[in-house]
Amino acid sequence: MIFSFSNSSIQKINIEINQTDIFCFFYLENAIFVPEKLLLQAVVASLKMKKNVLILEEHFGDISALDTSKRWQAEGEFLWLAPRSLSVLLEARHEISDSYKCMKNYLFSRK
Repeated sequence: MIFSFSNSSIQKINIEINQTDIFCFFYLENAIFVPEKLLLQAVVASLKMKKNVLILEEHFGDISALDTSKRWQAEGEFLWLAPRSLSVLLEARHEISDSYKCMKNYLFSRK
């Protein structure tokens, strides 16, 4: 499924990855809108359902940059999480708060 944290600035992406929920900080026509304040809850729900999570800050076209062998990958314009990263997120829930930037920085520092 594709989820969007925005309801303006329409963009189109053509990304489909098996067993992966995609969250975007830009609006997509067929995306389900989720308020940004629910980011952590939505991501945790996807991971609990054993789905990978790809969070896109901007349009992302190079899926080959994803390394699915890792628990997570924090790069310039995206954050990719495998279901096995859930324990780390839940362990640091108070440090991360509901901020995407805090979540990404925390995971990047834990590499």
